[in-house]
Amino acid sequence: MSRYTIAVYLRLSSEDEDLKQSGKPESNSIANQRNLLQSYISRVPEFAGADMMEFCDDGWSGKNFDRPAVQEMIGLVRQNKIQCIIVKDLSRFGRDYLIVGNYLSRVFPFLGVRFIAVNDGFDSSRQEDIDSLEVAFKSLIYDLYSRDLSRKVRTAKQFRAKRGDFLSPYAPYGYRKDPDNKNHLLIDPPAAETVRRIFSMMADGYTTDQIARTLNDEGVLTPMLYKRETDCSRTKWQSIGEENFWTGRQIARLLRDERYTGKNIYGKWMRDKVGHWHTIKVSRSDWITVEDTHDGIVTRKEFDRAQAAMRAFVERGSVCWEERALLRKVRCGICGHIMERANARSHPYYHCRTPRVTSAYPCSQDKIPEEDILEVLLDGLHMQAAAAVEMERIWAERHRLEKKDVSAMQKRLTALREANHKREQQSKELYEALAFGQISKTEYLTAKSALTKQKDSAAVQIAQLEAEIDNTNTNGRLQNDFVSIFQKYAEVQEITSEIAAEVLQEIRIYPGRQLEIIWNYCEEYKKMMLDLEEDSEGE
Repeated sequence: MSRYTIAVYLRLSSEDEDLKQSGKPESNSIANQRNLLQSYISRVPEFAGADMMEFCDDGWSGKNFDRPAVQEMIGLVRQNKIQCIIVKDLSRFGRDYLIVGNYLSRVFPFLGVRFIAVNDGFDSSRQEDIDSLEVAFKSLIYDLYSRDLSRKVRTAKQFRAKRGDFLSPYAPYGYRKDPDNKNHLLIDPPAAETVRRIFSMMADGYTTDQIARTLNDEGVLTPMLYKRETDCSRTKWQSIGEENFWTGRQIARLLRDERYTGKNIYGKWMRDKVGHWHTIKVSRSDWITVEDTHDGIVTRKEFDRAQAAMRAFVERGSVCWEERALLRKVRCGICGHIMERANARSHPYYHCRTPRVTSAYPCSQDKIPEEDILEVLLDGLHMQAAAAVEMERIWAERHRLEKKDVSAMQKRLTALREANHKREQQSKELYEALAFGQISKTEYLTAKSALTKQKDSAAVQIAQLEAEIDNTNTNGRLQNDFVSIFQKYAEVQEITSEIAAEVLQEIRIYPGRQLEIIWNYCEEYKKMMLDLEEDSEGE
């Protein structure tokens, strides 16, 4: 029988001030939660000898269920590797009362997982707790509290922004944070000199691509590489790879940034949902701007000269921003950057801008007609749709006379995992027997080879069974996003922006006009294939 595994889940909101104290890897609140839960577990006799796993989201909002630790934990729950989850209170698990309620009343009971919230006195092993009006009310209160706290934090930040505080976590290129006041910017001389040069070149008639090319040819470090070289603590960057280069778009963004005149700007973007990372643009009239909060790198006159030059450049160009199916989905397969769409006499084409700014990448300079890309994409979509229809037909035919028993499949999966766990133990015992001279090397290698073959065979069965479970809903019917989404488009004759958004991740174009289509729902497709393979092997 498999070991009983308890998952201890800890979470602290990003608003907690204790996170901001230097030299502390985690907050006191996390330590307090850990101590409380360990004390509780030690007092419950039935938990004696159980395996323990800890999951911690330090600095994450409870409204957001895309937290890394909670997603990892739920993934292990679905694999039947966790039998019990313990949290300090319901709000630690989440503050969205609809999602929390769904997990407590449906998901965890279906998966056979016990859930305990210590301070709330909640234990899902008691049916009356699951159906309790008090629990539902507490979840709602936690949800409302989170929304209220978010509004208060936003109001406080707006107040600080209006008095001129710099609130972004990192200083813009050309500046550094004042060591005596993290909400004030100081000029960073080496980077500031590059910023002044960019503004001067634009005012002198250079295009953004020409400026980028000059900086790349001279080996001037990009903002990302410069910050990394100067020991900036930032770890995540909006970049294609670990190494990057100056681009025309990057130059344009820098030239439009009014903070280089000494102005603070706050509120260009806002999160559209409490606790979520997705942001939306805010109207310029709603930005909070404060003049003369720090020393400017360029004067207002220099800034305005650059803006006038940029407007003249844009008017001469052929930039087209209308809604289109392939918007930001066509990418160069060599450098990884989004390809530009040029509207040449109503026959638009895509081309890579990278050769204009650097010779470091062997990108193709071919002009790929948009109609050719759409034609290939439509053919590919029809093939995907045909595969989805055929998969559903085969699945339905094989299970026409039976209803899949998800509970039985879960038990079979548990048995397979337990068997492989025993084989792991046998492998360790074999090695110990060899080390102590109890068996010969030949005997060890023969027995180990047999165990390895058994483990590999079981691993294939486990993968197929996991796919089968994922493809089956609680009623024993087919549930697969690849099938349900793609089969709708078997007869479609045009790729619209809505269709592309639903099925297409991106198109990569390589030299020789070679196209690679990256579809959405690839993992669901693989699960369906594994499921069908498992069925065919069982016939």
